[in-house]
Amino acid sequence: MTVRVYLAAARLVPGPPQTGDLPAERVFLHAADVPEVWVETESTAVPGPGRVVTFALARPMDLGIERVVGTIERAVGKRTRTRVAAPSAG
Repeated sequence: MTVRVYLAAARLVPGPPQTGDLPAERVFLHAADVPEVWVETESTAVPGPGRVVTFALARPMDLGIERVVGTIERAVGKRTRTRVAAPSAG
């Protein structure tokens, strides 16, 4: 299931993927009056709101950035448009 993860305080950074990065299938920048950054991933390991997360682009694209770092505002199932609960820490 594709999850759309909306990020606050997002940064696009260079550098190779790091251990613990989630794969970013798609990255979106909405440069409006209220800017938004969101990442779409197939990962099931997306943490809950308020947690810092790092994503690495799933494929090299020669854009000058390879990673996205930010704080999760919310995660939404792309197909169902419902909020995705964080995995339980068990």
